[in-house]
Amino acid sequence: MDFRFSEEEEKLRQEVREFCEKEPPESFPHEIEDEGYGFGGWSRAFTQRLGQKGWLSISWPKQYGGMGGTVMQRYVAAEELAYHRAPQYGHLFGDAVAAGILSKGTEEQKMEFLPKMAKGEILFSTGLSEPGAGSDLLNTATKAVKDGDYYIINGQKIWPTGAHLAEWTLLLARTDPNAPKSKGLSTFLVDTRWPGVTVNPIIDMAGAKSFNEIFLEDVRVHKRYLLGQENRGLPLVFEALEGDRFWGRCLRHAGSRKDLEELVEYLNEARYDGHRLKDNQILRDQLAQIAVELQVSRMINYKAAWLLNRGQSISWESSVVKVFADELGQRLAQIGLQILGPEVQLGEDSKWTKLRKRFTFLYKFNRGLSLAGGTSEIQRMTIATRGLGLPRG
Repeated sequence: MDFRFSEEEEKLRQEVREFCEKEPPESFPHEIEDEGYGFGGWSRAFTQRLGQKGWLSISWPKQYGGMGGTVMQRYVAAEELAYHRAPQYGHLFGDAVAAGILSKGTEEQKMEFLPKMAKGEILFSTGLSEPGAGSDLLNTATKAVKDGDYYIINGQKIWPTGAHLAEWTLLLARTDPNAPKSKGLSTFLVDTRWPGVTVNPIIDMAGAKSFNEIFLEDVRVHKRYLLGQENRGLPLVFEALEGDRFWGRCLRHAGSRKDLEELVEYLNEARYDGHRLKDNQILRDQLAQIAVELQVSRMINYKAAWLLNRGQSISWESSVVKVFADELGQRLAQIGLQILGPEVQLGEDSKWTKLRKRFTFLYKFNRGLSLAGGTSEIQRMTIATRGLGLPRG
């Protein structure tokens, strides 16, 4: 692995940095606020602005609206945006869908979707999990029955992020109920505005408004929206999840570095019970440990991005990225609340009220991150079996 970035990558990083300074991401309207993943909130306006810059499709082929760049260029741009808490939520899930379309889609699908996605004109969510099929997608119960040139889909999906804001979703459904569980699943591109599709937002315990449930009742989907081969949808989904786990967590270190910097600023200024907080050795040690772990996370992410850039699989490396990022985020949120504890007594006019509110939210929201996208237990099993070659327990 070469730890040096190329001249082109450093140039792009500088361009993104200057863009964020000239057009502050917080000045754009947000439909979903930053939830601490590291890729900011959801802003259609900002997403479309990135589309104008060509930064939604950096590594896509030029004939489909991309820049023809590399995965590492795409990562460098996303990392710099993450440090500035720029809203990348809106197109994050589209990245995973675009990867599936590029690898398994028909030419018609590529031409219909990719140029629009590159401009931010249409956004995607991913409809995979169900009430009875979370980490184990083999239990998918949503059915797609062939009817001439159409599939009739009935079922329910739960937790698709941003489905109430995105126009389309990547849907997993069972097309052959008699086949082995792993063989009878197919993937579809479904417009959430079609008749029979109902999207209901779910508000979680932190007050976040990003999750949803999707109900499908006799939804007619033309066969041209079948992505990949019929009954061969599971491998496609696993490929998408491999990328989703990476891209959904690989920016955590950049966003959390900003959180750490703000905590250090607070520690340097705050006094409690007549003592300067910056003199508290326990707090100093805790923040120093977080600084170390953020660098570890950064190197783990760079390794996975480097492998992707070489066209290699990250089947278990993405699990390493996810587990470390999720649990680091939980530790940082807890330490932040401990440090900011006295601030809960301050009024809304306090300089530090916004920071305290952020860490209060992060503490609650981060409880669920180690479940979303596959539990940490499932990820550790993947690391043990695929990464270390250990037998299944």
